[in-house]
Amino acid sequence: MIPSIRQQYNREFSEEAYEQYIKDLENVYPGQLDFRVAETPIFVPKEFTQKMLDACEAILDQTMTEEYRQQSERAIPSQLNVPGQNDYPHCIAFDFGICLNEQGGLEPQLIEMQGFPSLFAWEAVLPEIYEKHFPRPEGFSVYLNGYNKDSYIELLKRVI
Repeated sequence: MIPSIRQQYNREFSEEAYEQYIKDLENVYPGQLDFRVAETPIFVPKEFTQKMLDACEAILDQTMTEEYRQQSERAIPSQLNVPGQNDYPHCIAFDFGICLNEQGGLEPQLIEMQGFPSLFAWEAVLPEIYEKHFPRPEGFSVYLNGYNKDSYIELLKRVI
């Protein structure tokens, strides 16, 4: 998404470094990588990151109301209800497509959202191993809202 950083990353990429990266990931989780790990990260500009965060907030504003909770409750067949379920999820993961709007600008469009932290711990392990093999551009972080690895893991421990 940022051409200069993408070009630099592509110039410095090597298949050998990627293979070693995958081996290191497999050493952490032997036999568990049953999905493809991307060869490249996406370098997202701050403005687009903010657009995604704003979209998340707008969606949460709609879904965290009592009216929405009641509608959702009625929509789920009673045999699928989980006893002791919270009224609202502690974690939500948003998956956005990157689309062009009418003016030709980038716009996040929701593909799906998930109310379960299935990959949240993985997201703390991945960048640490990644940075052993590939440089992270200055000023970029995988963490949002001022979090770092330690504060992110502490938050996960409290919430999950």
